[in-house]
Amino acid sequence: MSAPQPERERLALTPLAIALSGVLIAVVFVATRFIQVPIPSGYIHLGDIAIYTGAFLFGPLVGGISGALGPMLADLTSGYGQYAPATFVLHGLQGFLAGWIGWRAGVWRMILATVIGGVIIVAGYFLWEIAVLRIGLATATANIPFNLWQVVSGAVGGIALTVLFRETFGVALARLSPGRFRREA
Repeated sequence: MSAPQPERERLALTPLAIALSGVLIAVVFVATRFIQVPIPSGYIHLGDIAIYTGAFLFGPLVGGISGALGPMLADLTSGYGQYAPATFVLHGLQGFLAGWIGWRAGVWRMILATVIGGVIIVAGYFLWEIAVLRIGLATATANIPFNLWQVVSGAVGGIALTVLFRETFGVALARLSPGRFRREA
């Protein structure tokens, strides 16, 4: 059997990807649910650090799944269910694109991925609050600086943790290649 192609490996739903997604859903949930700072119409959190770290270390599939489900579950258990559909889509897209752009990449590509993810989060929540929740332009605008703080802290923390984990556990992380866990037919 030939070695897996990088593109196929990126989106392979293997038992390893499922297990990593489950663990990271829990990590993102805890970072989102239990580290909350209230803002005018919701809360900010440190879950973006976990989303970016998971996406950069394990790819777009794991980043997208954990990014969608972890924060959405936190919204549902925190009394902010009105944000759950937007959170599922926005943070899921954030994690997927971060993994697509920044997985196994250098710092500059990770920075690019966090900028794109940050635009998705800030613009997406602004539009959700205006168009769906109808909380008013003033309140939605007042949330923008807080959402910017969240995505910047998530970017800095996520990139820093990724670099730290790659340097500290690089050999072990390299062995977590999905192709390594496939059986030959």
